[in-house]
Amino acid sequence: MGEDHFRVVYEGAAVEDGEMDVAQLASSLLALANLIKNADTITTGESDRVKVRVRADAKRGSFDIGMVVHWSESVMAWAMTPKGGATLSIMGVLGFNVTSMVKTTTVGVVQAVRWLRGRRVMDRKRHDDGSVTLIAEGGDELVVDARVSRLVDDQSIRQPLEKFTEPLREEGVDAIHIKSPDGGSVSINASEAPFFRAVSGSAPTSSSEFEATYQIKKLFFERGRKWRLSNGAQTIQAEIIDNAFWARVDSSEEVFAKDDFLVCQVRMDQWFTTSGLRTEYVILRVDKHLSPPKQADLL
Repeated sequence: MGEDHFRVVYEGAAVEDGEMDVAQLASSLLALANLIKNADTITTGESDRVKVRVRADAKRGSFDIGMVVHWSESVMAWAMTPKGGATLSIMGVLGFNVTSMVKTTTVGVVQAVRWLRGRRVMDRKRHDDGSVTLIAEGGDELVVDARVSRLVDDQSIRQPLEKFTEPLREEGVDAIHIKSPDGGSVSINASEAPFFRAVSGSAPTSSSEFEATYQIKKLFFERGRKWRLSNGAQTIQAEIIDNAFWARVDSSEEVFAKDDFLVCQVRMDQWFTTSGLRTEYVILRVDKHLSPPKQADLL
């Protein structure tokens, strides 16, 4: 088999001691393997051409995992032909740019998803040289390889990409780096994590807005992170997109204490996905920030 080597590095306070939650790590790496396999199957029409294996090497200050992509002998033989010369560039198509066997694309799926910033691809223009111009909401344009155009909003790609970046939505993981043996690196930061959700950019099947009061269970001071909130009967995770609220936070006008409450305008979006119904919450506006009621003194 032919091999491509790269490293996945999780960075942040949660992994500084060289340890990482096993369920979180396993889910992220399994999603990465599925991402590579699905991308290869979609672009070639063939399955079982590739296996992804792990070589662990935890380093202090991060959690560093060695990865090996094994290509079957039939794929290696095909790659040596003029027609098959680009078959092993799938890592470049994904935007990881780590394979040294062939020239990779500059803009891959990761870069295209980052450029979209949650917007939908509204139209595509195909060119004679095989490239495609993606046209996003608002009219912005980006020229990509035809394979990138095909993968960027395919749910069998976007769902494992979301799972791979899931640690960035948890406290303490600030970035994920994909590193090649020659020193090249592609990074995804926690602030970009919302762009990599599978439903990002797709129209919800239903959407509703309402007012609600939530008790803060877990908060973050980095925009884009989801707060954990409870209404007493249900706990949700929601991103706060109220710029006025964040301005008050930045200026220290908002001071938080244990079990504070927020009175909010909330939007609930729902999508049908291949794994079932998915629900996301967004805090549109924070109307009030209340302290918990104090217990009356006993006489």
